[in-house]
Amino acid sequence: MLLVNPLQSSEKYVYHYTKIDTALKHILKTGTLRLNSFSKVNDPRESKSWTMTTTVRSDLNLKLEDWDALSKSVSDVLKQNVKLICFCKDRVSAVNQWQIRDPIDRGFAKPSMWHHYANGHNGVCLVFDKDKLDISFKKKLDEKRLISNTVKYSDDGGINQISNAPFSINLTNSQSKQHFIKILQNHLNLWMPSLFFTKLKDWSNEEEYRWVYFDENEHPICIDFGDSLEAIVVGESVSEVYNENLLTYCVKYQADIAHLQWDNGFPKLLKLGNPYITHKHLLEDSKQT
Repeated sequence: MLLVNPLQSSEKYVYHYTKIDTALKHILKTGTLRLNSFSKVNDPRESKSWTMTTTVRSDLNLKLEDWDALSKSVSDVLKQNVKLICFCKDRVSAVNQWQIRDPIDRGFAKPSMWHHYANGHNGVCLVFDKDKLDISFKKKLDEKRLISNTVKYSDDGGINQISNAPFSINLTNSQSKQHFIKILQNHLNLWMPSLFFTKLKDWSNEEEYRWVYFDENEHPICIDFGDSLEAIVVGESVSEVYNENLLTYCVKYQADIAHLQWDNGFPKLLKLGNPYITHKHLLEDSKQT
């Protein structure tokens, strides 16, 4: 079973924590994952408006309030039109280790993630095959606008005001909204790691991996995750009334299942199983009701 057997690579799986209702009513029910605007993330370095240093034609004679409005406009487009979905990864120290007794290095056993993103352990952690998920995203999205990578953590900062910096952009050749979007796309291509794959060190325990996509509008995007779901890890506060539904979805997506309990402050896997082998009847029963 993938949750227990020695991990061959910390790049194999990605983990998405969510509330039980979100998992059952949206993700598992529809077979999709949602990419939301960058402005909805938790880190204020990312969610709050950026101060962008802009360069425009000298004949425009902009007033101070015009410069402020232009800076906000650039920031708003970058944050609203850029969509992302966030996961976490296994620690490198988990590779080649048997995890059944103490899976603390695995991506599904992060206590802060369970607390903040899985409704205080009353949710689930969905385990995906990273490469399969990447293929699913690329089937729906323009590959030229889609980037995925591990997040880096740094407290270096402030706003860099020098020319050609992540927070400086040249708009002198912007003649239309379409051209404006094109300039922003080029800026993203150049500064994507600094703008969208860097977070403050306080978040480093998440060991985050994310997919980022630049769109021409601010609406969220739902993507089929295909056959990439590998397992569902159930939080210890989830009611047993959800067990049958979770098992049914494990059969549907041929995914493993396990429950995570915290024993003396350390994670322990319980009720491990392969429902797609042992509970095939549940899928047939659900089709008849």
